[in-house]
Amino acid sequence: MIMDDFSVYRMYLALKLHFTTDNYDVIQQKGKVRASKAAFNKRKDLFSIKKIAKTYSDEDVANFLVANFVSGDRWGGMFDSEAGKRFIDWKKRTESLTYLFSTDIDKILLEIEENSVKFEDIFTILKGQHPYIIKAYLRNTITIETLVILDRIIGFVDKFDKNILDEVIWPDISRLIKKYKPFLKIDVEKYDRTLRDKIKTN
Repeated sequence: MIMDDFSVYRMYLALKLHFTTDNYDVIQQKGKVRASKAAFNKRKDLFSIKKIAKTYSDEDVANFLVANFVSGDRWGGMFDSEAGKRFIDWKKRTESLTYLFSTDIDKILLEIEENSVKFEDIFTILKGQHPYIIKAYLRNTITIETLVILDRIIGFVDKFDKNILDEVIWPDISRLIKKYKPFLKIDVEKYDRTLRDKIKTN
């Protein structure tokens, strides 16, 4: 099914609110947003919206936008020449999520072994600074998907919200983890077993 231009626009507004604000949840709100066709027709970016509507099915429109918001693009890739590539990269990551998570955990375990650190220490916050696990994400050692999965298993975000003093970088990462979580459907028990097995054998 191909979405019409206005439907793409409404989905864009809903997902933009979801990923960039704290008070809107696209799942709970069922994508409801205020949007008039009069305002829509006056937009200067109609070409970009129409291009997305023509290029992707309705499911892929949602995934395209999610992929770009997850990448950190506050405009959801609507006006970015790299948006299509980010969508393809996101599909590759999510289609091989088990392998991705396993590889990311191996990277972490290798680093902590080299530094004689225990796995639980990577979640330790010292003097309000970013713990190791967040530093690993910021330097692209691990993906946002692995952070989301680890939070599903361990539940570290609420603790980090209370104890990390940084008010610039961490709040955006925290929001991203929380907002991305509903879109990353996983078997938590399976990933928990994978994690435990790897820690045991490390």
